[in-house]
Amino acid sequence: MKILVVGAGALGGMVAAHLSLAGQDTTVIEINPARAKLLSDTGLFLTEGREERNVPLRVVTSVDGLEPMDLIFVSVKSYQTEAAVRGLLPVVGDDTLMLSLQNGIGNTATMAELIGPEKVLCGITYHSIQHVGPNRLRFRRGIKPIQIAPYDGKISDRVQAIGETFRRSGLDTEVVESVDHSTWQKLLHNAVVNPVSAVTGLNCRELLGDEDMMEFMRALCGEIIAVMRARGVPIVDEEDPFRPVIGSLTALDKNRPSMWQDLARGTRTEIDAINGAIVEEAERLGLDAPHNRALVQFIHSRERQKITRRREISQSVERSKRDKDHETEVKAMELGEGGGMASGRVPLECAGRLKELVRGYFLDLEAADRDPRRRVACCSGMGPVEIVRAFGMTPYFPENHAALIGASRTSNRYIQRALAEGFSQSIHSGMACDVGAMLAGDSPLVSAYGISGPPTPDLVVYSTNSGHNLIEWFDYYGSRFDVPVFGLHPPAALGDIDQVDLDAATQQMLHLVDRFEHLTGEAMDMDFLGEVVANSARAATLWEEILQMTRATPSPLTVFDLLVHFAPMVLMRGTPEAIDYYQILKEEVEKRVADQQAAVPGERHRFYWEGPPIWSALRSLSELFLQRKVAVIASSFFTNFSLAGLDDRNPIESMAAAYTMVFPNRSASYKTHVLAAEFEAFGVDAVIYHEGRTSPQYSNVRQGLAVQMRRETGLPSLIIEADSHDMRLVSISHLERQLGEFLESQILSSSEAT
Repeated sequence: MKILVVGAGALGGMVAAHLSLAGQDTTVIEINPARAKLLSDTGLFLTEGREERNVPLRVVTSVDGLEPMDLIFVSVKSYQTEAAVRGLLPVVGDDTLMLSLQNGIGNTATMAELIGPEKVLCGITYHSIQHVGPNRLRFRRGIKPIQIAPYDGKISDRVQAIGETFRRSGLDTEVVESVDHSTWQKLLHNAVVNPVSAVTGLNCRELLGDEDMMEFMRALCGEIIAVMRARGVPIVDEEDPFRPVIGSLTALDKNRPSMWQDLARGTRTEIDAINGAIVEEAERLGLDAPHNRALVQFIHSRERQKITRRREISQSVERSKRDKDHETEVKAMELGEGGGMASGRVPLECAGRLKELVRGYFLDLEAADRDPRRRVACCSGMGPVEIVRAFGMTPYFPENHAALIGASRTSNRYIQRALAEGFSQSIHSGMACDVGAMLAGDSPLVSAYGISGPPTPDLVVYSTNSGHNLIEWFDYYGSRFDVPVFGLHPPAALGDIDQVDLDAATQQMLHLVDRFEHLTGEAMDMDFLGEVVANSARAATLWEEILQMTRATPSPLTVFDLLVHFAPMVLMRGTPEAIDYYQILKEEVEKRVADQQAAVPGERHRFYWEGPPIWSALRSLSELFLQRKVAVIASSFFTNFSLAGLDDRNPIESMAAAYTMVFPNRSASYKTHVLAAEFEAFGVDAVIYHEGRTSPQYSNVRQGLAVQMRRETGLPSLIIEADSHDMRLVSISHLERQLGEFLESQILSSSEAT
């Protein structure tokens, strides 16, 4: 059967996925080019219960070139029905049937007028489908099967064949003579809950607790029940018709219905097909429906206000872009001399897979930026990305962007641009080069991944668990783009962590969830959050296992390898893709260990790196250590992402604990204890401490750590004074001289001891 699904939203995506999995010749129309490309490239991920399936889909943006269909499944908004059907006429043949499972009433009448009643099928579904990502749906089966009925009441063999096709595709379906009664019984719930929540802004739990709103909704329900009785529709609860609506409100709990979400996004609602249709039917039957009429008027007014405001904002943004085109056009960034990531090591075979994976992340990030239905969250590297993903948002990481700028050795020009804008010399150089590149309209993302540059965020979220300098960095994003900023400030400088600390961090996480719910109009899906947390936990476990393998002699990896391969733990934490990649990486590293393949051939020395990376000198430092056969094998920088304790059965509390207990957020005594254990476990000969001039919060050596650790462990150490991003504070020749003298002194000391 040749089937065309019109609209790749929740219902259309779910139906298309089931039909495609069953082998039906299914095509999906999605008019948004970015979303169409994403679905074509990645397929649709459909989750039911604990099982997730990836379903390849054939997606087009128009009917051009398509042959007439056997079945056209329409899943657009009610007010889009007429335009959609007119656009579908080229693929409506003599034997084509068109099926609607849309909300409200009146959709199939519109179809019948345009293509003939004999071609139209009415339907109703009780399934629950939620968007949980740009190409992800969560599907819960309803308590009743799908029902379909011919518009003209004549059940033919073709209609029965469609019911059988749906059943074979895993969608329990009944073919009946009419769905009118079921449609009105479902409409009752939509017409009471949707508009009242949209007008008041209250979620379903809040409506239940508001006596005035409950009284209003009972009266509204009474009007609809009167229309249903006049039409001969059976009433589910004759004793108290409002009781089933109370049951719906209780089940929906903190959810806000789709009409509230439409208004929040500034898009048109389906009020005319719901309460508007009830008003029309009441008038036809000689009844009055004043509550329904008032709600229609209220919603229309809100629509005009929201849409007008959205248009004004859009026009303002366009004017701003025209005025600043010469400043904001993002250009490809040329690498500075010696730029790029480190070379000279024994390369890992999976590096090509990593490049593909990271490129896919940035392509999807650009698709999210261009799609008005998706949100981009500007997020700190150690921020609560699992909550961001659980709300279907796409995270973007400015710290990663700054690292790419540093590695390209182009940071100086952008730091100067930030200083010219009035930023202080003392701000963190990562912030300075990121902001400076933004002001200059440059980005390494253009040349590296072929996208137009960093996205425009819809919100900002960060945590100070890795440093309080992030406050000013991320607050700048909020001010520049005029978007809400959400900050987490867990208890800091902790030694032993007690329940009071964890409770404080948990309350902040819960408050963040509540604020996200108000922003998006969607309730947190705790089951989905649990899945995201489970993905993070599994990836973090694999990452820690990879880190531990550098204990082997010779070491299979160096910190310069790890600085490249920890990218998925930042960019794709919480996704199955991160798990898949680290399983591949782990297998390759295990083979290296078994074959005694050294990352630094002829390894003579094993060093520990304490402090932030020197992004602008990765290549030079890697080659410097390689020439001297020094394997720098471990760093506390990487253990941040081990995130021990994440638990999908208790996602919020376990996230609060894991993100509070990261190394930068701990006390000096705790860090001393951990580092002493690390030095022994990895069998290092010496320690290099990097004092970052503009990143004191990341430079533990400033508090006398080197001297204390030498007294405790006896290990020699070298203190490097440089910077993470600012090339003006990094002298490669000086570092080379320092390292040479340090190695020579250690060799002499070793000879004397012998």
